[in-house]
Formats: sequence, structure tokens, C-alpha cells
Amino acid sequence: MPKIFPFFGKFFIASTMLTSSVLIALSMTLDTAVLAQPTKAPIPTPPTNQPTKAPIPTPSSTNQPTKAPITTPSPTNQPTNPISQKLLGQWQSKDPSSNVALTFIFSPDGKLYILSPNPQKPMAVEFKYSINPTPQPMHLDITVSAEQKQALTIFEFTPDGQLRLQLDNTDPGQPRPTAFSPTAALLTKVSENTKLPENVKIIDLRL
Repeated sequence: MPKIFPFFGKFFIASTMLTSSVLIALSMTLDTAVLAQPTKAPIPTPPTNQPTKAPIPTPSSTNQPTKAPITTPSPTNQPTNPISQKLLGQWQSKDPSSNVALTFIFSPDGKLYILSPNPQKPMAVEFKYSINPTPQPMHLDITVSAEQKQALTIFEFTPDGQLRLQLDNTDPGQPRPTAFSPTAALLTKVSENTKLPENVKIIDLRL
């Protein structure tokens, strides 16, 4: 079995969830005090016989040409490399003996999610990943702990569009494999969606 798969046995979920709420109090004291003050009657002013001067017209600011706002392109985390684009989405690997599917989700912000195969307790483990498509086989670095420990591995796309991923012997600290073993995982792309389902809980990794 690949080394990343048994990580699910080390995850811990608290039986109770701690929630916090922010209470926002809107004070109407100032408004109430202003409304409660008596209104003074206006003091009449004697009429004047002086002619009223017509207001001097001023050039309207609306007639001035409006400058178009300067727009700048918004930054995006979407990879532009063709290999990175091809890797994005949901990939599944099935255990031949049990037919249990494990789902990998590669997101455009450099995060890799591995979803638990247990539908009763949907959860996902969040990793960070980066690739180097230049070497052959291509390099995949997976950050597997809060201490930034990395599992160095290799991957490739097969002629039929599957993802071959070397997961055996890829513990953090070990050198990167140079070739695929006979037990390398084969994953099939099942979706282009890179978002987690809403009911999935993200688990903090504790190695």
C-alpha cells in the first residue's frame, strides 16, 4: 500500500466541535437623545426690500470629461503550464481487492486534498504540492507536515490519460525515486472540479 494512504489511521477528530460567535451590539442611545430634544421654532426675520441677486452660474463639474478608471488585471493562482492544467481536478485510485476508491484533488492554489473513502465520515487531508514538469519522469513534491517535511516523488500521464503516481517508498527525508515501481498507483480523472464537497471536513495533519 502507498505510504500516504496509512496517514488516515493517524488522524484525530475531536468528538466535540468548538464554535465561537461574535455578538454585535447596536447602540441607539445617541439617536434616541437627538430625537428626544425639543424642536425650537424658527425665529422670523423681517422682510427686506433689497433685490435678490441672481446666483452666479458656475461651470458644472458634470460637463467636464470623465476620466476612465485605470484598471489593472487581478492576480490569479491559475497555473498556465499545460502539465499543471492537466493535473488539476479529481483523480481516483481503486483498491482492486476491496474496490474502495480514494480521491485526490489537485487545486490551482497548490493544495492537494486526499479524501477518505469512508462515506459515513467524509473527511479530507490537506497537503501542499508543487511540480517540475521538465525532468522525465516529472517531479512532484508533497508537503506532508507542519514542519514542511516533503515527500519527493515522480508522476507521469499515460497514453490513455491516466495519472501514474509513485507513492511507495516516498517517506519524507528519502531520496526521490528515479523510476516507477510495479506497484505505482494509477489514477483516473473523474472530474475537472477542484473544490471540496461542502460536507467534507479538512483534517490537520499530525505526523
